[in-house]
Amino acid sequence: MTVLTQLSKGAAVAAGVVLVVSACGTAEPTGLASGLSSSTTTTTTTTTTTTAPPVTVQSVVDGRTVMLSNGGKVLLAGLAQPGECWAASAVEFATKTLVGKPVKAVSSSLVLADGKDYATLAVSQGVGRAADGADAAIQTAQATAKAASMGFWGPSCGGLDVKPAPVVAPPVVQQPAPRPAVPQPQPQPAPAPPAPAPAYYANCSAAKAAGAAPLYRGQPGYRAALDRDNDGVACE
Repeated sequence: MTVLTQLSKGAAVAAGVVLVVSACGTAEPTGLASGLSSSTTTTTTTTTTTTAPPVTVQSVVDGRTVMLSNGGKVLLAGLAQPGECWAASAVEFATKTLVGKPVKAVSSSLVLADGKDYATLAVSQGVGRAADGADAAIQTAQATAKAASMGFWGPSCGGLDVKPAPVVAPPVVQQPAPRPAVPQPQPQPAPAPPAPAPAYYANCSAAKAAGAAPLYRGQPGYRAALDRDNDGVACE
């Protein structure tokens, strides 16, 4: 009797434990657990990329030197110092082509938005001269510009840095018109000396007394009678 009673009590305890475990397994979740399981926090990370503004040319110092918008200064390689004759044209072209325009500064060169090298472009238009040792592209552009008389290769400068002063012709002095020649009176010919009076000497003594001896044939006063030896000399 005692053994059966103890078994019955043990079975009852076991059944209660099973009931409790079953109840625990099927119990509804509490409000806190329900809230934790149904609420999900999502964190999104946004990455902002800042693009630097493009570099532009702010001002032109001369035909080969420019100031950039970022404060940089570029002295273009391959270009010679602008000559006096064409310096103004070089600045005008650089201002029109570069100021306010986006450029890419690569070493000592400027690349335009269309990919052209500015130094080569300037030389090809005759507003820049290739410096000694300039690269082949600049040298080729200069040869083409010179052949086509572009820019300062034309009549404006004749390819010179300093245009020679024009040669001024000396003023033409008007010479007075020559006066008409006035005929001068021709000098009168001198009168012929009077013919000597015919001389006559009666004898050689008279001829000698007159200082005319000796008398030669053909002279006044000569007579064959006075030339005894007929040698052409009388009163000798």
